[in-house]
Amino acid sequence: MCDDQPFGPVLCLGRVRSCRICLGTPDYPNAPGKSFLGDVPRRSRQDRARSEPEQWLLSTFANRYHRHRKVNGKLFQGRFKSLIVEEDAYLGALMHYVDLNPVRAGICDVAGLDEYRWSSYWYLRHPKSRPEFLDSTGALRYAGKLADTAAGQRSYRSYLEWLSADAVAQKEMAFGRMCRGWALGTQEFKRELLKSEGLLKDGDFDALRLEGRELAEANELIWESLLERGLRAAGKTEQAARGVKKSAEWKIWIANEMKRRSNAPNAWIAKRLHMGVPQAVTVNIGRFKAGGKESSSDYEAFVEKFTRD
Repeated sequence: MCDDQPFGPVLCLGRVRSCRICLGTPDYPNAPGKSFLGDVPRRSRQDRARSEPEQWLLSTFANRYHRHRKVNGKLFQGRFKSLIVEEDAYLGALMHYVDLNPVRAGICDVAGLDEYRWSSYWYLRHPKSRPEFLDSTGALRYAGKLADTAAGQRSYRSYLEWLSADAVAQKEMAFGRMCRGWALGTQEFKRELLKSEGLLKDGDFDALRLEGRELAEANELIWESLLERGLRAAGKTEQAARGVKKSAEWKIWIANEMKRRSNAPNAWIAKRLHMGVPQAVTVNIGRFKAGGKESSSDYEAFVEKFTRD
């Protein structure tokens, strides 16, 4: 690593166990980037923790930069960003986003990427210098199945030149969402991810370390899943909820289970089940419990179906 470089490494670590991707530049006035990590889904919660090599890479560079520049504080904006990426739908776009990060930061133009040393793109253009762990050919594949040849690499540079200038294409590839949220993919992908981690069952977000907007999004996915399970268990549809009274018993069953299994707010439940004002959810559930209806055979059968789903 060269001490004369004003910016840190912008390195795409491709196919390191799970295609974890690191991009960004330090949070200094001329480098408005982020240290950014993207993950393809892994098999265990423990694997989602930042790996020791990544910790070493970021901490060693930060310490060295502080000593050389005689500064203190966080070197990378927001520490780092970790996303779980749906491979087929979004991984290619994320790779292109990574390669264009120095261009967005104003460090160089696309043509200058060939000689910008602190980018994974540099390794794409200099295959003999690639470390064994780095497979940077995924960007070529997602740009139209380009070959890892001099001609294919030139075609990829042309592709990046087009992409960097086409705001519509960037929007279609969700460039604006690359630094937000906790997962990058379709809603169904995110739901299945939460299910695979058991979070839809017990609401434990510790494995994903969610907060703020990320937590809100994951919460709503859980509420949606519980609502769908409740409707299936009751043999109803959300559309059917519009045409029956607000205090219909099956609505109360679903609302009660949602409140018991999640932190879904009354306003959300009341709106989706057409139960009227938010307070009506609490009132109807209270009356339901006070009347001893939780022990009814119909409700117990509903809960059994709900739990099996």
